[in-house]
Formats: sequence, C-alpha cells, structure tokens
Amino acid sequence: MLENNEVLNKYLLSDKEISTVDKYRKLRETSVLTIMFTDIKGFTSLTEEKGESFSINIRQTHDSILVPIIEENNEGLIVKHIGDSIMAVFSEPSTAVARAIKIQQELNRFNHENPDKINIEIRIGLHMGQVTVENNINLDLFGRHVNRASRVEGLADGGQIYMTYPIFDSAKGWLSQHLVDSVIWKKHGGYFLKGIKEPIDIYEVTDSKINKPKPPVSGKKKRIIPPLGIAFLLLLIGAAITISVMQFQKTSVWLVDFWPTKVYFNKSGEKLNLDNNLPGKTRKVLNKVKSGDYVLYYNVSRMVRYYASVNIKRGKNYIKPDFKEYRLPGSYRTLSLNKKNNYEDIIPVSRIKNYSIFNNKNKEIFYKTEINYSIKGKRTSTNPDEFTFTVKWTLNVNGNEVSADKKTATSTEKESFVIYEDELHYYEVVYNIGVGTNRNNANFEIRPGFKKIIQK
Repeated sequence: MLENNEVLNKYLLSDKEISTVDKYRKLRETSVLTIMFTDIKGFTSLTEEKGESFSINIRQTHDSILVPIIEENNEGLIVKHIGDSIMAVFSEPSTAVARAIKIQQELNRFNHENPDKINIEIRIGLHMGQVTVENNINLDLFGRHVNRASRVEGLADGGQIYMTYPIFDSAKGWLSQHLVDSVIWKKHGGYFLKGIKEPIDIYEVTDSKINKPKPPVSGKKKRIIPPLGIAFLLLLIGAAITISVMQFQKTSVWLVDFWPTKVYFNKSGEKLNLDNNLPGKTRKVLNKVKSGDYVLYYNVSRMVRYYASVNIKRGKNYIKPDFKEYRLPGSYRTLSLNKKNNYEDIIPVSRIKNYSIFNNKNKEIFYKTEINYSIKGKRTSTNPDEFTFTVKWTLNVNGNEVSADKKTATSTEKESFVIYEDELHYYEVVYNIGVGTNRNNANFEIRPGFKKIIQK
C-alpha cells in the first residue's frame, strides 16, 4: 500500500517517464536512487498578483539556472516539471546534495545581481532508497520514496535544503572532503509527515555565507522526552525486565529504520534474511546469530559498497547500523578527433587513491592505487580517411606495478579484460574505438569492481 495516494497521484509518472528513469538507473548501475524535489516559494501568490506572463518569465529564469546544474555531466536526470516544481533523480546522494547547494548558491548570486527583479527562492527536499526488485523498478517502492521526498521538501522554507537520514549519512562524509568550509550540516530532529505514521529525522545542509540552518516552521515535531514521571517509570520497568530475563533470553536482533534489502554478512557471505515488514521500518533478523562482532555490507554498484560494523549481545538487540560508503577508484575518458583539434589530440590521466575493503575475517585491508594512462589519436599520413588510436596504461597497487600495456587500433574495436585481481576486488580495462565518417573517437576506462562473497 502506497503511503499517500493524494501526493502520488499529483506526481504520477507516465510509462515513458518510468522507462526513462529505469534506463538512467541501469546506465548508472544502481538499484538505489536519490529523489530531488524543488519548488518556488510563493509562486502561486506571485502568479495571482502579477499575472500568467510574469509567472512564465519566472519559470523560464528558474529553469535556465536549475536545469543545467541538475543535468551537468549527465549525473542527474530531470524526470518531469510540475508547474513551478522539478522532480529529478540522481544515482549518488553526494552528487544530489552538491547540486542542491550549487542551485542555492547560483540563485543567491542571481538575486543579488538582479535587484530590480523578484527574488527567486526555492525549497529543496531529498530522499533516497532502493527502487528495484530483481532489477526492475518496483512502483510501490519508488512511489513511497517519491512521497517522502515531496513531504520533506514541503517542510523547507525558501533557500533551504532538507533531507532524510539516508541522504545525510551517505553524503556528509564524502562531501566534507570536497566542499568549502562554509557548508554546514544540521539535524533538526524527528517530524511527523502527512501520510507517514512514524516520525522522520530531518537534516539540513546550507552554505553559511548565504543562509543559516533553521528548523521547519510547520510540521509536527516528535516529542523527544516523555513527561518526567513516565520516563522514570519506564526506566525502572526496563531495567527490571532486562536484569530479570537477560540470562535466559536467546539472542535476537531487530534492525531499526532499516532500508537496504540485499544485505550480507561479510565473513560468511550469507544473505541477511528479514521479516516481511516494509523497508524503512524496524525489521527482525531471521538468521540464527550468536553474540559477537559482525560486519554487514550491501552493494550499490560494482564499485560502490556500504559496510557497517555491529555488535550483537545476548538477549534482544535493537540496532541501527551505521553504513559507510566504500568506493573503489576508477577512471573514464573519451577522445574525439574533429576539425577543432585538427584530427589529432592526446589525453593524459593520472589518479592516486587510498581506499579500504573488509576481508572475510572482517579485517579492514588498506590499498593505495595509482592509475596512469593516455589516449592518443591522429589521422594517418598515408590516408586522410584513416585514423590511429593508441592507449597506454599502467596500474600500481600498493607500490607494485601490476599491469602495463598498450593497445593500438585503426578500425572499430571493442574489448574488456581483467588486468588485476585479488580475493577482494579486481580492475579491468574497457575500451571502445570508433572509426568512421561520423565516429572518430576512443572511449577508455579502467574500471574496478568488488569480488562477490561466496557463502561458505
């Protein structure tokens, strides 16, 4: 059952729009999508006051700023425009947050540079979750995430960016290393959203040079502390029950606010079996587990995996795993030959990255990888209609050169092959050479991937 038919009907997608989202998801190799909603503050009253032609001008200005930012490098997809609102999806939560910040920064700059025009202030809401079952978009799951993203956006004021915990947890650590110091994060606590029974934690990110974080002015906030007498009584009862039965209880585990569906025990490769409660709820682990330390993981794509360490004690355990993103480094470039570069060009690439992976003993293994390659293309001297592409690469892992080779092609070629692997991950070369009247380019990628954990 979808959470709120009223909202979902408003944002109902056509078969074509669903197909476009699914193609984007498959291209980005993910089962998890981040949904963004934007909305112009006070747009309805402005339209009533200034007229339809004025509102059309505002929307055109709004779109000219937002659309290029969202779709930059094809990393975001605009699903549809709904009046003055935009619904978009991203494969990476960090990208969605970075684009949301850039949107607010660009609108702030526009408003200051055009004091004679009406200020354009927008609200932004972000939420993420798994949208597929067996590699097909599940409309019930997708609709639930659409509903939550729209409700979160509705809590925000002009100039604000609100998000749910999964976005905050996935994006903060990644973006803290890349964004300027003026970007700050704030937790506003739990709020009850229309059509959703349980309170949702609301987080905010903002550029402090533009705005300061502030809690929602509307919305019912979750009561953090019950009345003192009730709290004290509950504490006594809980302590008494815990002491009385702890020695006689079997180990049982419930995962709180748990969204992922395909999760595995890192050490054994065994899939985490959960009860039939909905994703995002408190779900019981059906596997037989003993007390001790565990590492859980789930895959977002071949090169992105989330790990969480959990400690399970004897008795009842209510755990909210703190999943962290672990990303393998790769690199992709395209070289095109055309009149602008006189049919000759070269692209050099160098990248050094530190990262880590958990082995089957739950020990974190650290790596340092250096990727170097160049793509060179030119028109041959013997025939102006022939082109030669040469790709040279080296791959170093932990100071050791594990692959060094080159490929030369004068015709259309496509190939992929593994150049390094160990028990935890691998690297492969993927290249696609296109030679022809309308296609003179070389696509080259050094692509990493996690190894599949095999159940023992």
